[in-house]
Amino acid sequence: MDIHKLWEYKEYVNVNGFMLSNELISLLQNSLTLLQVENHFSHVQYWGQIYAVDGDYHIAVGITRDALADRRYFYSTDFKFWGLLARPKKKYKQLSLLTTFPFRGDPSLKIKVLDEAMDEQHPDRCQEMREEKRLAATISNICDEAEICARGQLIKQPDGTIVINPNFYGLTGQEAKLLKSYMHIRPAQQRWNSNLLTRQDYNFSMDFLDSIDQDIPSGCWNLSLEQNGTLAYLKSLYWPGMSYFHKIKTPDAGFLYIGNGRKNLDVPFLI
Repeated sequence: MDIHKLWEYKEYVNVNGFMLSNELISLLQNSLTLLQVENHFSHVQYWGQIYAVDGDYHIAVGITRDALADRRYFYSTDFKFWGLLARPKKKYKQLSLLTTFPFRGDPSLKIKVLDEAMDEQHPDRCQEMREEKRLAATISNICDEAEICARGQLIKQPDGTIVINPNFYGLTGQEAKLLKSYMHIRPAQQRWNSNLLTRQDYNFSMDFLDSIDQDIPSGCWNLSLEQNGTLAYLKSLYWPGMSYFHKIKTPDAGFLYIGNGRKNLDVPFLI
């Protein structure tokens, strides 16, 4: 969510009973505006909150030129120091899914992860990583699977740069009811012609991302319309605590994750 619109979006945010308080909004706006100025970001967004025992992690996203390739993720526990999260290695992304105990709130804490699928004699059965790496890996996993936007919120320019669309005026009521109107914010993983073959209104500048209606299994997204059909809410069953809202026929939209950072691996058996 855009940090400069947190007051406007306050009434739309309700994730598992959590709502943005006046105090939190004031802290975020003051702290993240400073982060934006110091790093010369064109946009700064509040990504969400990951629960920890000693102090929750608050996550922010800074965007420079390209809205997809130039995303930088930061974390803070006190709103004073924002630490940059490095891009996690693939092995840490896999290890973070195996970790079941809660975050502690100490980025330097070393944790041991046991992979019970491996043989007891395997040297990699028990591995070690710092909590900061686990945090970066967890955020990366959530972003890959659950960070989304409405079709048209991001556009690809003729030179290939992806930017936040300044002329996005929202989805229509009919479009908002369809899962294919919402896109993953990640490099496309489906075949390049998937959207071309399934959309009658195909537009290259908008349909370069994967739509969430192709996610497996079917039914892993919960789409609901509220306030007499003027507000669309999307929630991922894989990542409890993830929420996306969009006020129909307006540019107002935002993503927020508030949870413990654990993936619900039982979804295929629940649908």
